[in-house]
Amino acid sequence: MFCLGIDVSKKSCRYLILNEEGQKVKSFSLDNTHEAFQNLLERLKALSIPKDHLLIGLEASGSFWENLYSHLKENGFSVVLLNPYHTNKFREALAKKAKTDDIDALVIAQLLRTGEYVQSQVAEELIQSLREITKLRYELLKERKNYQRQVFSLLSVIFPEYEKTALKNPFSGASLAILQKFPTAKDLAQIKPKQIEKIVRSIKGNNFDLKEIETLIKTAQNSIYSGRAKEARTTSLRILLRHIETLSSSIEELETKIQELLSPQEPNDPFPGENLLTIPGVGEKTVAAILSYLGADGSNFSTSTEAIGYVGYFPRIYQSGQTQRENKICKRGPKVLRWALYMAAVASLRHNPEMRNLYHKKISQGKTEKQALICVAKKLLQIMLAMLKSGEAYNPLRVYANC
Repeated sequence: MFCLGIDVSKKSCRYLILNEEGQKVKSFSLDNTHEAFQNLLERLKALSIPKDHLLIGLEASGSFWENLYSHLKENGFSVVLLNPYHTNKFREALAKKAKTDDIDALVIAQLLRTGEYVQSQVAEELIQSLREITKLRYELLKERKNYQRQVFSLLSVIFPEYEKTALKNPFSGASLAILQKFPTAKDLAQIKPKQIEKIVRSIKGNNFDLKEIETLIKTAQNSIYSGRAKEARTTSLRILLRHIETLSSSIEELETKIQELLSPQEPNDPFPGENLLTIPGVGEKTVAAILSYLGADGSNFSTSTEAIGYVGYFPRIYQSGQTQRENKICKRGPKVLRWALYMAAVASLRHNPEMRNLYHKKISQGKTEKQALICVAKKLLQIMLAMLKSGEAYNPLRVYANC
């Protein structure tokens, strides 16, 4: 069997072919263009290697591999998508520390020859789409949270009493509209109730209390804000609020797309992961994140132990001399999935009595609140993987298995 190792980067790829004896046949570089992809096919054809005698491997790092992988598969080649973690381990075992043009492609080709490589799963269209959307949603939520912190910080100076008013949430529709027009206590203190009433009515209709507006203005008039750097802070607050509105709109668009992707093709057809919604506290956004990494039927992992290791929910061990202790969790793996599981664990404390009992049990055993939540997240992961494989609805008795 001939083995072709491909080192993929953003703009180009390095190719190296080993023959059946492990000797280098050829190496070359090509750009990532349509013409170069066609050139690759011509080069492989010129070598007169039958397709069933050629095994091609490339790493699943980033997303640069996708187009080349699809091109080779469409042209009938046997292509293996390699797990980067195991490829790096193999490189270390070979002590291939030197960085040359051929080294990464050579390591991949040699790993293929051993037959001991670990393949990465190539996600189907639905799963890939969910993964892209959940990743972007996670990043936008983080970005919005950062802007919200800055807004709270600004308001603590330019209107520190705002949180005590009826409009204490600065990110509600009415608050956003008011603060965009009258950002500081000094601005609000000089206006008449009718001006705010017009703004609030456009957002809430008649569903508001005029006394709340009068109280807001009175609170602004008695504010301790000194008025320093008013123009700069006004500009800053308005920009931050605009960013938050834009991000909120984008997040809402992504969440609508998640709903569309998880909707059945026919009215009575089930959709992948629908049974996960029978778990109290688990919603569509959590299901989307779970499917993105576990697969539609949980087939990405043979056991829950594998899945827990993939997520990074295992302790990082510290050793020094005779001392050994387990410190924080490893956190190797997709942070989006870890975050989704953690948030699902938080929600389950309110909605799921079995998970709440598990949480309190871990607390009674000496775990911190965060450690207990991670235990709940791990249990949710185990249960959801089993449910994806079986297709069954949530069974509370599973919570108490292997606690």
